[in-house]
Amino acid sequence: MKAIRVERLRSFMLALAVLAVSEGCIPESDDRRALMRVDAEAFEIVVRSQLSDTASVPAGFLSVDPRPGADEEILAGARTPAPALELPRSSDSVPASAIDGITERRDDILKSLHVERGGPVSYPQCGGASRVNDSVDLGRRPECPGELRRHMTVGLPYRGTAPILAKARRPESPLPDSSAELWTVLVTETNVGPSGQQWRQYAWLFKRDPGDGRLAVAEKFLLSWAE
Repeated sequence: MKAIRVERLRSFMLALAVLAVSEGCIPESDDRRALMRVDAEAFEIVVRSQLSDTASVPAGFLSVDPRPGADEEILAGARTPAPALELPRSSDSVPASAIDGITERRDDILKSLHVERGGPVSYPQCGGASRVNDSVDLGRRPECPGELRRHMTVGLPYRGTAPILAKARRPESPLPDSSAELWTVLVTETNVGPSGQQWRQYAWLFKRDPGDGRLAVAEKFLLSWAE
């Protein structure tokens, strides 16, 4: 009788394991949990920095796409097209099945900060801000919005210093501490206003403070742009 009970228990545990796998309930690795934690921290830091940098701009000017990645359209009417750059995949990259969870967590952060969730702003007839305007009023274009709008996307964190930063960093600049916990995140920013629009792509390098365990911005690089 005891042997039968043990066998039944094994069958029950096996059924639970099969059910968990079929529903995607596979335990996350430590590396993946670390990446998802960093993603939430870095995302909030990036969004908060925009709020503090533009305190004088009317509420509602900022929209952020919670989905990881860059916009598919860089800048309509750009005088000098610029390619959107991508970071190489790290060994602890998040699979497609976990992107929904990351997006939901980012959504919660946007709600707590009272920041608009949205996709890219689209003004296809509004050219780059540096282009010469033939209208009488050089400071205002009828095909552009009457107020400043800023849209941002934030990529997934890359563990360590991304190779692309070696080209962006000036030769005289000191190298970051390789023994520290470092993460690289790509951030795209589109500014659209009465006089035109601009697109920028930055690489933010984050470093975790060994003292208090907090993530902080170590460096910021402008990688690509269009206007």
